[in-house]
Amino acid sequence: MYPYHRNEKGKEGFYMEDLRDVEPVRQMLETNWEEELHVTPLRDFTSVELFAGAGGLALGMHMAGFHHVLLNEMDGMACRTLKRNHPEWNVLEGDIHQVDFTPLRGMVDFLSGGFPCQAFSYAGKKGGLNDTRGTLFFEMARAIREIQPKVFMGENVKGLLSHDDGRTLEVIRNAIAELGYTLVEPRVLKAIMYQVPQKRERLILIAIRNDIAGRVQFHWPEPYRRVMTLRDAFFQGDLFDHDVPVSDGQTYPAKKARVMAMVPEGGDWRDLPVKEQKEYMGGSFYLGGGKTGMARRLSMDEPSLTLTCAPAQKQTERCHPIETRPLTVREYARIQTFPDNWQFEGNMTDQYKQIGNAVPVNLAYAIGRALIRLFNDIDAENPEGTHYEEANRIAHGMLPPELFPIDMFNVRDNYPEQIVKNTISRKMLIDNSDLDDSKNVLVSLITNENIDPFNQQSANLYYTGKKFPSTVKLNKLYYFMPYTKGKGIRDLYLIKVARVGTKHEVRQECDENDFRLVFELKFVRQLFEDYKPFKLQIWHTFTDTTLRAILSI
Repeated sequence: MYPYHRNEKGKEGFYMEDLRDVEPVRQMLETNWEEELHVTPLRDFTSVELFAGAGGLALGMHMAGFHHVLLNEMDGMACRTLKRNHPEWNVLEGDIHQVDFTPLRGMVDFLSGGFPCQAFSYAGKKGGLNDTRGTLFFEMARAIREIQPKVFMGENVKGLLSHDDGRTLEVIRNAIAELGYTLVEPRVLKAIMYQVPQKRERLILIAIRNDIAGRVQFHWPEPYRRVMTLRDAFFQGDLFDHDVPVSDGQTYPAKKARVMAMVPEGGDWRDLPVKEQKEYMGGSFYLGGGKTGMARRLSMDEPSLTLTCAPAQKQTERCHPIETRPLTVREYARIQTFPDNWQFEGNMTDQYKQIGNAVPVNLAYAIGRALIRLFNDIDAENPEGTHYEEANRIAHGMLPPELFPIDMFNVRDNYPEQIVKNTISRKMLIDNSDLDDSKNVLVSLITNENIDPFNQQSANLYYTGKKFPSTVKLNKLYYFMPYTKGKGIRDLYLIKVARVGTKHEVRQECDENDFRLVFELKFVRQLFEDYKPFKLQIWHTFTDTTLRAILSI
């Protein structure tokens, strides 16, 4: 149907002009990309970003002209990355459940975030906000309700469109309507259309507050004039003004390196000799299906496959096109269109994870320019001054939840004998049949000086640190799990009584006036055969973590 051409290197393909009747190609040939690059904000439009990660979306929006007054992220290493690259950004590290956004009400133009998509419930009859309870979209909706931005944007995986036969998206649509916003018809944007050398697709949800929606129209961004490839990512050209810097990267074990060396550029396991296929694939060889991510070597003259959190996972291999090794950290970053001066904190695993989870910067930048154009139109209808300075000042006063320790004397005055008293049944001790997996579990660090009785599963008292967070709902204390540094969690205790006491009760040599929360404990059972790794954050593990969640790790 279309004429086929061979270039000077012997590679075959089509000329774009010959494909003008293919809609995406026509859009690239007739694009107004260059004009959109000149879109500039009429004033300082303020923004808040949730689930900010390592900053792909935040950086793109910043490049478009938004002024971030607050970025919330729970992962400590990602927060360090944000702070390292933009020290002036107000990064609030902590659990979104514990953030009160009401001080920013009426001060913020735009809110965005890539909310994680957990399972949704459809128990309600309306399929709206109530059916998003327990998900992080519900917390994003709470932030929207408390801040009341003019526009908000959510981004997620393409699969959200069809998740549970479309019911999940319908719940989200209804929730957005309940919030008082008009949803622009969602669209899946292909990153390769927006100067990103990667076949990543993201579902974009943009909603405009109802009092504004009838007066303006959002226009999706124009595509770039061609598709970028790994050659554009790794070498000087239209995308970067110099070759990719040398950086750290994972390596293959000798056995795997031998197999990957046999895979041609752009190939996968199917290009191996049959004997090697069977040995490398194991049982998967006989299961059928494409499995094209296995033993996959990328192609220099094509975009990368979607990056994952690690380049050498067997199911989603991302081998360098011409060298037998996984992609390096900086190659990963370039495929996500991070600039070379954007530094990632943490070890190599942390860095790959942060990059792989990010929104491609150039995709975010393109969406950001389209949003700035929308905000310019909103202001043209109803001009107003900027709230940037005031919003920034307020946001900087919104401290992370762990910085507010409990006032022990106040607790003692209110609960002179005990805060909670939980009973333990004979059944619970004999066969665990009375375990309630809906109850909250507090996971706390056991210091070396107090570890012996917990190792022996005979501990009956535990005292908290002086800065036990005030966000913990004390009257719901129920189960306790000791966290052993370097190991994780294993044993389950019942908190029989929680009260104000002293460190002296546990360690006789300590000051009798050193007041702490004291838990009287009863060992219930060893929950896991061996220690399970666990991320220790007291305010999160108590307010958010049930026994059911612990059992699922």
